[in-house]
Amino acid sequence: MPDRCVVRAPNWVGDAVMALPFFISLRQNIGPDAHIACLCRPPLASLYRQVPEISEVIELDESLGVHGWCSIRYNGRRLRDRQFDAAFCLPTSFGSALMFWLARISARYGHAADARRFLLTRSLPYDPDGRRPHRAEGYLSLLSLRWPNPVLSRQLRFEPGTEASSQVDALMAGTRANGSIPLLAIAPGAAQPNKMWMLPNFAAVASRWIDELHGHVVLVGADADKERCDELAAIAAPRNIRNLAGAGDLPVAAEIIRRAQVFVGNDSGLAHLAAAVGTRVVVISGPGDPTEVAPFSSHAVTVRHPVFCSPCFKNYCWRKDKPLECLTEISAEDVWTHVVSFARSATPDSESQQ
Repeated sequence: MPDRCVVRAPNWVGDAVMALPFFISLRQNIGPDAHIACLCRPPLASLYRQVPEISEVIELDESLGVHGWCSIRYNGRRLRDRQFDAAFCLPTSFGSALMFWLARISARYGHAADARRFLLTRSLPYDPDGRRPHRAEGYLSLLSLRWPNPVLSRQLRFEPGTEASSQVDALMAGTRANGSIPLLAIAPGAAQPNKMWMLPNFAAVASRWIDELHGHVVLVGADADKERCDELAAIAAPRNIRNLAGAGDLPVAAEIIRRAQVFVGNDSGLAHLAAAVGTRVVVISGPGDPTEVAPFSSHAVTVRHPVFCSPCFKNYCWRKDKPLECLTEISAEDVWTHVVSFARSATPDSESQQ
């Protein structure tokens, strides 16, 4: 009987994209006939349904809440009757490992974090000095818990699919954005406010793309980013700018970005999605650590301004003297240098510190 394996996927878009090489590698090691199920939060289901290495997508039931004992126990009970042989837990939370323990899956693998080692049959510790590898490499390392010398594919790829392509054709109809006019995709939003570069700077980059390269700009993001994208377009004087934030699910957003020559955005999930569809990426990084969460691509550049308090991994800026200095000191010119370099088919370094 073929192996039946379930993988608890990460919770955020960026982490979910960085897990794609893990699924490719898992398929290569477990074999073509094995059943690989991806257990994920509902907003990520459309993304994982486009991954050919995944046999089945199981959406977490969040009717009892996203977190908490009741939700963990209920979802664990749902998995119990599925007869999985093995489980990989990509998130490092206690609850995600507890869910697999409650599901009585005999082989459970994950990182030894959040005091959950006793819930895993085999675990992998992090470096004792606190340093962590790139997130994608961290996921791939878990395969060594099942296979002594696993085959590892570091290919980051995502195909949005024909349905997403048809939807984007309709969204782009009547605009000047077509194959003969250079397209720039900008994502000015982020999950945390302290990761958002300033709107006037985004607007300056958009204006230069339109004025100097005679191109078109499309704004992308979630429903929550619509207002911010409207503000950006207003600052830039909306010539050849189209706001498509919230226009579709993740494959639709990926297809919009795939059609762009360059993507510019904050340290957010869409930057990783842009890298996965092969678009060249310029990401503005503030409080995050690029060594762990930079887009997993040779066609991506991270622009940052090193300060003594960065990376801080906080959801707010604690400084009173120079709030968000890590972002305010990054100028539009700093970013434009890489954007125009990519647009002219140059290949900058994988990371630039301004």
